Amino acid sequence: MKATTASRLEKIEQLESLRNKMIQTANTFGIHHPMVLKYSRKIDETHNKIMKLQQNEKQR
Repeated sequence: MKATTASRLEKIEQLESLRNKMIQTANTFGIHHPMVLKYSRKIDETHNKIMKLQQNEKQR
């Protein structure tokens, strides 16, 4: 497995973990809680990194 593919898979696992934490936080504190918004931003950042890694893999 290439290093970029492994890195992308790690990011996907991280994304799923963040998503689960966001859902749990939203269920506990409500969807407008600052921690839910923080997780949402981190999910967006992680998704963008995954997409960039995927694009780099295609260019090789």
